[in-house]
Amino acid sequence: MKRLFLPAQVPNEGARRLAAWLQSVPAVRAIRAMGNAGIDAAKVDRLITGELIPGADERMAITRATGDAVLMRDWTIAALGRWGDPVPARTMRRAA
Repeated sequence: MKRLFLPAQVPNEGARRLAAWLQSVPAVRAIRAMGNAGIDAAKVDRLITGELIPGADERMAITRATGDAVLMRDWTIAALGRWGDPVPARTMRRAA
């Protein structure tokens, strides 16, 4: 993707995790994954700034595109850190 311009305050955990994921993967992979999810670079910017909150279908597409790095519920909770703070990796629970 292109360079991210982050607002002073993190709008929600989804934005924080999406920004961290975008910075952790190769640009080609990020562009392809977001494109497959139907999200272009302009929309990514709006999601990260908090100007736009994705709908349920887009949340699911982002969850799939990021390999569960950004979950559906992340968009509705307050940020658990600031920009640049470490984002803990997701661990999936095993079925009982």
